Amino acid sequence: MIKSSMFKMRKFSKILVLFLLFLGNSCLYAQIPSDLSKIKSSQITDAQLMQFVQQAQSSGMGEAELMAEFQKKGLPDAELQVLAGRLKGLMGPSQGIEPNSDAFGSKVQSNKRSYKGDFSQFKIPEKPSRVFGSELFSGVDPLFVPNLKLATPKGYVIGPEDELQLDVYGNNISSQKLMVSPDGFINVKYTGPVNVSGMSIEQAAGVLKSRLTKYYPALSSGATKLQLVLGSIRSIQVTVIGAVKKPGTITLPSIATLFNALYASGGPLDNGSFRNISLIRNNKVIATADLYEFILKGDQSSNLALSDNDVIRIPFAQKQVSLDGELNRKGIFEVKDHESLNDALEFAGGFKSNAFKGRITGTRFTDVEKKIIDVAKENFKNFNFIHGDSLYVDSVINRFENRVYITGAVFKPGAYSIENGLDVRELIAKAQGIKEDAFTGRANMVRLRSDMTKEYKSINLKDILNGTESLQLKKEDSIHIVSILELRDSTTITVLGPVKKPGDFRYEDSLTLQAVILQAGGFLENATPSRIEIGRRKKDINLGAKGAPTSEVIQVDINKDLAKIGTDIYLQPFDVISIKADPAKVKQVSVKVSGEILYAGTYTLENPEERLSSIVKRAGGLLPYADINGAKLVRKKEKLDTAQIKRLAMSSVKSSSDSKLVDTSTTLATRDLSNPTTDVALDLAKIMAKPNSDDDVTLQDGDELIIPRFNNTVSVGGEVLKPVTVQYESGKGFGSYLSAAGGFTRNAYKTRAFVVYPNGRSAKSHSFIGIRSYPKVTPGSSIFVPMRPDGGGFDPAKAGILVSAVTAISTVLVLLFK
Repeated sequence: MIKSSMFKMRKFSKILVLFLLFLGNSCLYAQIPSDLSKIKSSQITDAQLMQFVQQAQSSGMGEAELMAEFQKKGLPDAELQVLAGRLKGLMGPSQGIEPNSDAFGSKVQSNKRSYKGDFSQFKIPEKPSRVFGSELFSGVDPLFVPNLKLATPKGYVIGPEDELQLDVYGNNISSQKLMVSPDGFINVKYTGPVNVSGMSIEQAAGVLKSRLTKYYPALSSGATKLQLVLGSIRSIQVTVIGAVKKPGTITLPSIATLFNALYASGGPLDNGSFRNISLIRNNKVIATADLYEFILKGDQSSNLALSDNDVIRIPFAQKQVSLDGELNRKGIFEVKDHESLNDALEFAGGFKSNAFKGRITGTRFTDVEKKIIDVAKENFKNFNFIHGDSLYVDSVINRFENRVYITGAVFKPGAYSIENGLDVRELIAKAQGIKEDAFTGRANMVRLRSDMTKEYKSINLKDILNGTESLQLKKEDSIHIVSILELRDSTTITVLGPVKKPGDFRYEDSLTLQAVILQAGGFLENATPSRIEIGRRKKDINLGAKGAPTSEVIQVDINKDLAKIGTDIYLQPFDVISIKADPAKVKQVSVKVSGEILYAGTYTLENPEERLSSIVKRAGGLLPYADINGAKLVRKKEKLDTAQIKRLAMSSVKSSSDSKLVDTSTTLATRDLSNPTTDVALDLAKIMAKPNSDDDVTLQDGDELIIPRFNNTVSVGGEVLKPVTVQYESGKGFGSYLSAAGGFTRNAYKTRAFVVYPNGRSAKSHSFIGIRSYPKVTPGSSIFVPMRPDGGGFDPAKAGILVSAVTAISTVLVLLFK
């Protein structure tokens, strides 16, 4: 029983919801007739349409749903298109065109002239075209948009669906909107229907004035005036055909022009004509438009007003040429039969400043193949194009027609222009004359021959300056006047030792010891002014005597503040000054202690003989979990040059014919010796038990003592089946750890296996009477099994030597026991 009651209530709820929806839809469409098959969209007022749109938006309906409803009510397709344009203006920016905007999206005020039609706008192409003029139809902002704010054109012809505004003012006041019917009539108050079809605004105003004069007598005297203006604009349809991006029929405002239609259709194709566009009306060509006239001159004489059912025909271009290179505007241009290369260059905006204007080259298509075009400057005006020609304007040659150079000891060196009769003397005058240090004996000149090779000449500069000689210059001549400073030997003084900037310094006359030390930045803190040595070249050398001295050593003591001028000494070219360090100022030696120690850090040695045990005590001793057996000392190595490293590597490989072994040894030695540090193996427990013993290491500057934390693992690597790290177990031997890694691989060098201990020491296995013993393994150790070296295969030379030896021994044995 309860289930039956619940089922009835659910059924009643569904019926109630359907009723409310039906009621809402009835309210929604209450203002719109149910049958729209015999009415025009213009008969639906803006107020009715706005109310309908507001109700639809509150119900969540979009533009598509609204148009579907109008189609169901029988609205013809042509009227549906016009109504769609009006709806876009009412639905808001989220659904279409912004409110109070025209078909191009331009804002218009509600009290201004409006356009109730609609037309499709061409989509902007993604890739810009190289065709000249195509930018008019590919910009982000529309270029050719009908201006609805303009005054009504005088020649505007009234047609069906136009809306006229009639105002009577003066002694009589009246205002009314007049809609032109499909038959061309308007219904005027008092006079009734008036046929205005085919009339201009001015003509229609005259007709209405004559009709209304008997109702408004003051019209004849001028006390009452009549004004007729165009209100809402009707739409017209224009067909665009030919080489156009969007051919077909488009809808435009009735005041649209030819350029508006071209923009709405996307403009001509890349191979379409921009200069021969026909406007056809009533099957006759009434105008031919050339867009170049507008682009280049701003001439809009061909931008004619359109009429309903006009046809715009765009043919394919008959002659297109490509211009590239140093031009102000590069691209593809359309030329007519009577136009020459000069005209095409004008289309391209002319040459750039660096363009080569003497000749233009390019390519041309023949019926079979390509050929080269070569046009001289004097033939530009007579050159005729063929469809598909491609020309390139190159840049000027990178050389000068009137340039000469002058460098060296003149006040204004550089490039100068050469005039008729310019000689070397006049060029020097242009460069503001020679400097005081100029060498006036001779000068060097470089001249280019006709084959572009260089010719070097030496000129008598003194006679040229005196005017007794004259040398005419040619373009690209280069004159270099030498300075006497360049002719001097570049002598230096060398300063070595503890100064701020040691090195070589230019020798000058009367240069003293203290002066050159000042040039070197002065003494460092650890320098001593005593026992300064000056090594001087000996002039008179006895080459025939063995051990004859080649240098003279002078010892000098000066004041460290370099203030006593009287004690100074004059230097000579190539002197070598050696400054000594003060032996009483010894640099502090520091070492570092890190790891498991109480006070880790950097410590300065108290004396050069301080040992490792002393530093451990100063650092507070080891922590309880420190691995004393794993302690190691890291020491900086002295830098060795590559040659020394190679010699050490070669010495480690005795006479061997295996070049691979030598190269490998050299690489390993280089890698080892180039490492800036080395590990010093320690037995720290023994050192701490017996301080200052032979095992107690004497520390050096930069040493670092590293004490690791106790590690109870053992790692096994190298040529084993699975490298692994395992837990250390007391009493477990070398072989047990190898077994944990899976044993040896096929390439393992078993007899060379070794153990590396935490303190850096290592131990290898030994063999005695065929019995092999392996080293002891401690906590933290690493077992490594190397790879067996390549045996190199069968060596015939070694086999031959072996056979010879066996043969010789056999012969000896036979002779002995014969």
